[in-house]
Amino acid sequence: MFDFVLTIVLFAVSAVVVVYVVLCYFLSRTIIHLDRQPVPKTPKDYGMNFQSVTFKAVDGVNLKGWLIPAESDKLVVMTHVGGLTKYGSTKAYKSFSKLFNEEVEFLKVARHLNNAGYGVLMFDFRNHGESDPSPNGGKAGVGLEEFKDVSAAMDYIQGSSDLKDKDVGFVSFCMGANSTIIAMSKNPEKFEKVKCLVAVQPISMEVFVDSYFEKRFTAAGASLLLPTVKRFVNWQSKHRLQDMSPAGFVKDIKVPTLYVQTRNDPWTKPSDIRGFYENTKAPKEFFWLEGLTHRFQGYQYFGDKPEEMLSWLKKWM
Repeated sequence: MFDFVLTIVLFAVSAVVVVYVVLCYFLSRTIIHLDRQPVPKTPKDYGMNFQSVTFKAVDGVNLKGWLIPAESDKLVVMTHVGGLTKYGSTKAYKSFSKLFNEEVEFLKVARHLNNAGYGVLMFDFRNHGESDPSPNGGKAGVGLEEFKDVSAAMDYIQGSSDLKDKDVGFVSFCMGANSTIIAMSKNPEKFEKVKCLVAVQPISMEVFVDSYFEKRFTAAGASLLLPTVKRFVNWQSKHRLQDMSPAGFVKDIKVPTLYVQTRNDPWTKPSDIRGFYENTKAPKEFFWLEGLTHRFQGYQYFGDKPEEMLSWLKKWM
């Protein structure tokens, strides 16, 4: 009888361990393999003329984008959130790892920019939307790989007779902001014509993961899951989770930067973005988004209320 009970106990314990390991591995995969959502609309659906463009990153990844023209000598490059696309995010796409099931339309932001006289360049990061997968098996670096795509966009601008003489500004969201900041640090020679940056909710990935797990699984659940999840991330990716951050690169920003953050964002800590702000040596300002309850509402803010963004661009471009 004792042997039978012991066998049952060992079987149960083994089953729990297997479930725990599989769950942690699955969660780690959602961190480094981000959603590839479809691109359901184009600028034409928002009343804008556009040209489809393709350019290549230094490691051979083909990137697909839109160029929305304007008569002015000013061009804004928009870079998107990880797991979204140049369009944004669509409710029609379903995924276990999708973080927000409402429509997010970066094309609304682009329309405000275009109506204000700016040309706009938007593109899908590697592993996203219509762009190619990265050669590392489609793994994200939350800026540490994707910065190559921002640099490729600048190469495309410099190689275009219609664009090379334009002043450039950036409106960059989350992973897109990380990627822009890291590219400015690693390839500063490519950004000499850049006049300013709007950095919407850049993030340290470890801070995001810690905060998200605490909200989703409670503090006790997070403390149980996170150590193993982080080990799996660091095992699978060439970039450690704690390194997936613009923190070490913001000191190299040379252009005026407006940092934007949802004050009540439950998936980060204010000290994270405040650290980016404090270590930025270029002229800077901080704009808190008040009255919002979800991080993703911050990505939609300038689509509804573009005044602060347009004011910053007008001031420096």
